[in-house]
Amino acid sequence: MFPGIDRVYVNERARNELGWRPRYDFAYIIDLVRAGEDPRSPLARTVGSKGYHAAAFADGPYPI
Repeated sequence: MFPGIDRVYVNERARNELGWRPRYDFAYIIDLVRAGEDPRSPLARTVGSKGYHAAAFADGPYPI
């Protein structure tokens, strides 16, 4: 087993080598939004929003 697992932002290797396809791809999310449905996965709804920064920002969770 690995000593730790980092975040993975590029899924190209899983798609190419394993034939994996994301369930929640861009087209699926757009279809949900058009239908007026919540575009978040069940896991995302359960977990909710978790901030990555120690500080809070007036315009939202990200310092842009």
